[in-house]
Amino acid sequence: MATVDKARDTAQDVQGQYFRVTDQVPEQVWYWAALASVITSATLFLVGKRDWSVFVGQWPPTFLLFGLFHKILRPSKF
Repeated sequence: MATVDKARDTAQDVQGQYFRVTDQVPEQVWYWAALASVITSATLFLVGKRDWSVFVGQWPPTFLLFGLFHKILRPSKF
């Protein structure tokens, strides 16, 4: 049982650290970061950096999920 309590405390500590960082980031930053990564990915594709284009092209969903995750878990902040 002590292992479960320790795991729960660790998870709460990690969540607290996440919110301390993301509370300082305005909600619009996540959307602009997603848009910027789409534009950067398209630019890299056009200049022939296909591998980098695919790598950067995978970032927008992550940025959008960070914004959505934060909004769902902290609705009182908005």
